[in-house]
Amino acid sequence: MGAKSRNKGARGELELLALLSERFPDLPLQRNYDQAAFGGSDLLGLPGVSLEVKRYQRGNVHRQEWWTQACSVATQDRMPVLAYRFDRSEWQSVLPLQWWAMESVTDLTMIAIMPLANFLNEYELRMNTHGCTKTDA
Repeated sequence: MGAKSRNKGARGELELLALLSERFPDLPLQRNYDQAAFGGSDLLGLPGVSLEVKRYQRGNVHRQEWWTQACSVATQDRMPVLAYRFDRSEWQSVLPLQWWAMESVTDLTMIAIMPLANFLNEYELRMNTHGCTKTDA
């Protein structure tokens, strides 16, 4: 991966981190600086969520390999969520459809694609209502 691509990825992570920190000021959100060496989520601190971040110049839908990567770095106790944004576009998210349907997450091939704000609204509602941090919240 070239320096330009790495820099754009880092800027995307910082942009999303700022957005999430504003939305959830009490959570210890941070970038995962060890991800290149040891793998794992791009951003840490969102309970029950393994967050993969992608930032690209052009496009209108996520790439399958992005979702595959999000699923591969998620641990068993964390639900994979892909957050991506193209230039001059809003943040979007990909997540297990079963979570959105309030079912236990057992199939990562069935996905929901929506504006990231919609996912965050539902996530926050479930956290406030149930106080849950598990993927089946």
